[in-house]
Amino acid sequence: MACTPGEITTAATTISAVHPDVILTHILTRLDGAALASAASTCSQLRALSSHEHLWVNACHSTWPSTRVPRVRHVISTFPNGFRSFFADSFTGSRHSTTATAPINPDHTPELISAVDLFHRQRLVFSNVLETETGTGWFRCSPFRVDMVGPKDAVRTPVKYPVDEDTCRDLSEELRLSWIVIDPAGRRAMNVSSWKAVSVRRHWLIREVEVQFGTVVSGERGTASEAALCSAVVTWGGAEGGEMHVREMSLQMEDMDGIQLNGRDSLVILQRALEGKRGRARNEDEGYSYSNGYREFMKRKKERKVKKVKAEEKLDMICIVLVAFTFACLFGLFVFCR
Repeated sequence: MACTPGEITTAATTISAVHPDVILTHILTRLDGAALASAASTCSQLRALSSHEHLWVNACHSTWPSTRVPRVRHVISTFPNGFRSFFADSFTGSRHSTTATAPINPDHTPELISAVDLFHRQRLVFSNVLETETGTGWFRCSPFRVDMVGPKDAVRTPVKYPVDEDTCRDLSEELRLSWIVIDPAGRRAMNVSSWKAVSVRRHWLIREVEVQFGTVVSGERGTASEAALCSAVVTWGGAEGGEMHVREMSLQMEDMDGIQLNGRDSLVILQRALEGKRGRARNEDEGYSYSNGYREFMKRKKERKVKKVKAEEKLDMICIVLVAFTFACLFGLFVFCR
């Protein structure tokens, strides 16, 4: 429905006839963030009405309860367009890209804030905010890992234990995870979670279930462009006949060789993704599948591993030939000298 100025249509007349306060109070306040963004793109009148900050505050709070935390609210308020900018950064897809050629300086991001929300069948089971200092030597040199659940802070869930194959399949469909990384200094945010699980693995020995939410981001290491997998891993466990508990929830990053990146390299990749352009909105009806990106990454990772193994085998064969040739020469020289 278009509302072009001067164009006389039944829809335009109807909208123009409605008092702006009625639209703002009784219509726009009932929309979620995605519907609100769609309404804002229809005509100038709705775009102006949809720019009210309280609409986007409510949209963010209903989508991500963790944004209600005072620290997060304060940081979001410093964004160029407040909660509206935050929603645009965090709700869009994870296909981040950038054409920036300037080198990334990790010192420009002294802190990262993680706002995490876990849902099971639309029911919120976990919500928390964690601040991570990125300027310490320990963070820069150690493997990148952000732990949201402490060893003694297991989170109860309505999922029954033990689990079978059907339960694992249900978990992949019923769980939703949002892990928003916020850069307070740069006033940008991105959702590094795939929202739906890309992998569910059951460990028979320790009787735990590991659910992985993965997003592929691009970055640079040295002079070659690389892809990295940013994984939010949720580990579930429990007692026989009881409820399952979330025992671990962590964010990690690995490269195409399967090596876990350190804090500095991960921070550079996150900065580049934060500054890049976002993909289209998270809409499963449009067929946007994060699992496709995950499978493609794992496929390339496997091909790279096979190629590396073949190169090592070829090098080993060359070494064996050289050793055999050297031994033959020495043996011939020994025989000749006798």
